[in-house]
Amino acid sequence: MTAPLNTVRRSLFLISMPMVFISFALPLRAEDLGASGFQIGLLFSIFTASLFVLRPLVGIGVDRFGRRPFFLLALFLYAVTNGVYAFSTTLESLFFARLLHGFGFAFLSITTDTITADLTESDGRAAAMGGNIASQTRGGMVGATIGFGLVGAIPLHAWLFSFATFAATSVLALLFAFQAIPETGSKSAREGRHPRFRLTPELMRLLVVVLLIAFSGALIQPYIFIYLRDRFGLELWALAVAFVPLGIAQALLPVWLGRATGAIARSTAMVIGLLAGACLYAVVPLMPTIYLTVAIMTGAAAGGVLAELTKTAWIADISHAEMMGRTYGTAALVAGTGATLGPLIGGLIYDGIGKDYIFYGNATILLIAAAFILLFLRPAHAKAGAN
Repeated sequence: MTAPLNTVRRSLFLISMPMVFISFALPLRAEDLGASGFQIGLLFSIFTASLFVLRPLVGIGVDRFGRRPFFLLALFLYAVTNGVYAFSTTLESLFFARLLHGFGFAFLSITTDTITADLTESDGRAAAMGGNIASQTRGGMVGATIGFGLVGAIPLHAWLFSFATFAATSVLALLFAFQAIPETGSKSAREGRHPRFRLTPELMRLLVVVLLIAFSGALIQPYIFIYLRDRFGLELWALAVAFVPLGIAQALLPVWLGRATGAIARSTAMVIGLLAGACLYAVVPLMPTIYLTVAIMTGAAAGGVLAELTKTAWIADISHAEMMGRTYGTAALVAGTGATLGPLIGGLIYDGIGKDYIFYGNATILLIAAAFILLFLRPAHAKAGAN
């Protein structure tokens, strides 16, 4: 691993500390503040809508002006966002914080993927992407320990002190990156030579899969913890403890899975991940205990990690080096469409049809994505890293 990539991961570790805690706490806090299921979905859709607008522009920017300034701006926005979260005591302020969070993530996701693609070769790219995911997950686990520890110790003030702590770690991430992250963009781009961006047939087919994956995940993500809390009658801290195995798996599996995909076709790896997720999410409503539910969801998450890191590496494989940012930005635009619609449709299903059906819907969409790869993408990409 190169020194710049090591610094990227250190920054990701620090910036990602709220990641797990906010997944639990945000929908529950919104519900406690009087939000309906649809409003909770809207809270998540505001985040993804900001990504929808900004990430394509960020992709253009990182190709034209370099990766480093956008990465530093992302870390700065995270520091501001966590400060706003800390003092959010109404639904309106929570919505504003979530919008800022989307801005920060728009800059972070594109620049991280682009820098990593710049610094790696095709056969090691999925493993490198997996290392990034692992760093983020480990940071999220540390942050969850802090957040839930404060929930147990000072429940009335846990939200404030948790996000004040996360704001401080974001500032540390910014300082590390400012000192050590170099510019990794191509020399020709820095000199002002920018080839015209075009969508190849393979990229267009892959974008269909990107859309389906983003929609399926967003369909259930805002509602998982509310669903489990209501179904099993667990307090927040007990729900967090039950999900420790899932967090550990997500911290360890990305690197292992990324290495394992180096010798097999991208299409094969993605189909395996999608089928695993579909089969396992479909049986979540049938599980009689929280422990079995968490075990099933851990397996489904492993499938999701495999599909996600393979997808990210595949996008880089078929992109010209001087168009990397714009390619990731286009993929992000498509993913943002699915991720924006997902929570809203999920909220309508959750409130109107039945809580269990968000899992059945997720499984169906993942199966459609796997079938699309087998029918339209597999022949076009026989080996990992092939162009």
